[in-house]
Amino acid sequence: LMTSAETTAILEHPLVREDPGSLQVTKDVVQRGTSNLTTRYGMDKQEMVLLFTNITSSRTKEMLCMNPRIGKYISSHCSETMPPVIAVTVTSDNNVYILAGEEYDSQLSLQVYNHTGNVWEHLSSVQRGINPSREFLVESDGQLYYVTVTLEDADVSLWTRKYIWQTNQWQECSQPQVEPGSDIRTAVSCGSHLYFLADTEMFRYDPSEDRWCKLTPPPTVPVDPLPFGPDCHSAAVIGTEIFYVCYGEMLVYDTESDSWRELPPWGQPGTRCNPHGLMEASTFVLESQLHVLVCHRDPLNSRKDWRMYVYDRCEGIWLELEVNLPSNDWDQWECWECCVVRMNLQSLYVNIIPQGSP
Repeated sequence: LMTSAETTAILEHPLVREDPGSLQVTKDVVQRGTSNLTTRYGMDKQEMVLLFTNITSSRTKEMLCMNPRIGKYISSHCSETMPPVIAVTVTSDNNVYILAGEEYDSQLSLQVYNHTGNVWEHLSSVQRGINPSREFLVESDGQLYYVTVTLEDADVSLWTRKYIWQTNQWQECSQPQVEPGSDIRTAVSCGSHLYFLADTEMFRYDPSEDRWCKLTPPPTVPVDPLPFGPDCHSAAVIGTEIFYVCYGEMLVYDTESDSWRELPPWGQPGTRCNPHGLMEASTFVLESQLHVLVCHRDPLNSRKDWRMYVYDRCEGIWLELEVNLPSNDWDQWECWECCVVRMNLQSLYVNIIPQGSP
């Protein structure tokens, strides 16, 4: 089975291009040789958003793979013994890693997703931070980092540990000095550095030198934070820019100029903030385009309204996509984790959710 690159190389060879007759014969042979071949395993990978149910009371553990643009929603069952997902990251080589554990566990399990077998495999255990308020798993240059934010009264601590593949151990990294009351909201990798964003501060960590530095903090967002849930902050990276959702606003940080700008708001007036409930949002890059998944939840009747938007960079506007999440445990989310990964859909033990289902 020839790849498209190999086929092109044959057809563009000087000996073939010299003789129009041989070019046509070669095209015929290539087409006959590839028309009825069975798709090789892994060639049907599709870029999907991967979401997890994070409910300890749920009887089933599921992850949802979705791509609203093509109307594909696939729910895959995980092991019933799998603990809730605390943090997730996708590496540059398309491996998915999670930190999983119950709320009061003293250790978390580092697991990797086996694409072929559709199973999660335990790699290592890591000692959990004391009373963590936020936990992240990020990757930079092939290294995994477990980040714990602890908040005691007004004192904030940021602990970072690096996973050493060769020894299967975790190594402590240096700590930055965080201002009192400055809560670290999210962490993301861009280039060879890690970035940590707070309401009033921003840090960059250089793994090669185990060194921290302060950067220009995000601009103050003039929004009453009360209508927003605890998961209304997230970040995604395109090139050298970090896109940061902060209280319903999309802010953009340029890592080269150390400067911020703001994107126009998504949604129509009156749809971005529900005064009777809480809003949660997560941003990610799917098929090279910036997306935001927004959830309005009403605490009175547990109803949730899911919306997804994609940013048109040429027009400078947000376009709404139809999104159809199944009306089961997904409507009962207490918190949620998502990432983007190329999935081999043939390997999933799946329940395919028809487009347009409630």
